Amino acid sequence: MERMENENPDRISSLSDDLIVSILSHLPAKEVAQTLILSKRWRNLWAIVPSLCFDICNLDGDCEKINDFVGKFLLKRDGATDTQKFGILGQGIMHSCESFDPVYPETNKWITYAVKHNVKALELRFCGYCTRCFPVCLLACETLETLKLQRNNWNFVKLKSSAVHLPKLRNLYLDQMNFCNDNLEKVLMGCPNLQDLTMEKCILNMSEFSCHSVQRLRIVGPYTFAKSISISSPCVQVLVLKCHMDSKIILKDMPMVTQATLYIYSSFVEEQYNCHLFRSLSGVKNLDISSLCWEEMLKGEMQKCPTLQFHSLKFLSLHCLGLRCSLDIWSAFIKHCPNLEKHSLTPLEKSCQEFPFATITTACVIWKNVSSTGTKEIQGVEITLFVHRVLLWRSMAI
Repeated sequence: MERMENENPDRISSLSDDLIVSILSHLPAKEVAQTLILSKRWRNLWAIVPSLCFDICNLDGDCEKINDFVGKFLLKRDGATDTQKFGILGQGIMHSCESFDPVYPETNKWITYAVKHNVKALELRFCGYCTRCFPVCLLACETLETLKLQRNNWNFVKLKSSAVHLPKLRNLYLDQMNFCNDNLEKVLMGCPNLQDLTMEKCILNMSEFSCHSVQRLRIVGPYTFAKSISISSPCVQVLVLKCHMDSKIILKDMPMVTQATLYIYSSFVEEQYNCHLFRSLSGVKNLDISSLCWEEMLKGEMQKCPTLQFHSLKFLSLHCLGLRCSLDIWSAFIKHCPNLEKHSLTPLEKSCQEFPFATITTACVIWKNVSSTGTKEIQGVEITLFVHRVLLWRSMAI
C-alpha cells in the first residue's frame, strides 16, 4: 500500500489554493460544487471561484430544482469574491418551464447577482424560452467588458438612451437578437469604448445605425426589412460582412478600413445585386471576396461608382463558384487597383463537390486559359490560381 502511494502521489493537493481556484474557473458550476466533498481543504474553495457557468441543460431535475440549485449556489458563495465571468447557458429548455416566464424571472436575479459582484464578462444564451424582461442594472454595469447575448427576445422598444451606460464594454456579441427603429443605436451609444461588435443572424428592422468607436465589425446573415440599411462606422479597421446579395446594405463613412472580408451569397434564381459596399472601402489594403455571384457583385459595384480607385489595395483574394466565369469583368475590376501586388483566385472547392462534372468542366476551361502553371505575372501583379484539384476533376469527367 505504501509503495502504491509513492507511485501515485497526490499532486493536486500540492498545488496552491490560487492555482486550484484558477483550474475550477474552467469547469461548469455543477462540477465546481461537487468538489466540496473531496476533502476539508476543498470544502470552501468552490465558494471563491471567480468564474461561474450554469449550463441549465446539464443540471439535474426540473425547473424548480434547477432554480433551487442556482439560488443556493449563489447564496452560499463567498459574497466578497468578485465575479469575473458569469454565464447562463440554456439551450434546449422547453417553453413549459415556468421558472423562466416573465412572471417568475429567476434569471433576472442571477444576472443582478453578477452585476452586483462586478462581473467583467457575461454570457446569456437562451434557446427554447424567452425572458422578455431584463434587469435594468445589466445595461448600467460599469465593470462589464464583454457581453454575449444569444436568442434573447428582450423588449428594447421602450429603451431610453440614458438607460444604457456600459463605459468599459469593449466586446459585444449579439446572436439572433431582434432590433427595430433606433433601439440598436441607443445600445451602441451607451458603449463609448466598444471595440469589437459581432452580430449574427440578427433582425435589423431599421434604415440605418452607427457604431462610432468600433474597430472590428462583423455582421453575418442579417435579416433586413427596410428598403435599405446604411451602416456607418468611422473607426472600423477590420470588417467582415456576410449577407445576401438582395439585402440592400449600404456601407457609409468607413475611411479607416484596412482589411475587409465580404461573403455575398444568393439562391440559384435570378436575383438583382442591391448592396452598396465598395465606395466606403476605397482605402482597404487587404480585400477578401467570397461569392457565388461574384460577377454580379463586381459588375454592380463598379456601375455604382465607375471612377472608384483602390489605391491602397495590395492583396486581393477572390473565392468564387460562379457557373459563368467571365474574365472580362475580373480584368476590368483589376484596372481599378493600380497598386495591387498579389491576387489569388480560388474556386470554392468544398461547394464544387455539390455540382455535376459538366458544370465544373465549364468553369475549369476558363480558369485554365488564364494559367495552368499556378502563378503568373500580369502587369507586375503576382496572381496565384488554386485550380489543380478542380482540373483533376475535369480530367476525370472526360
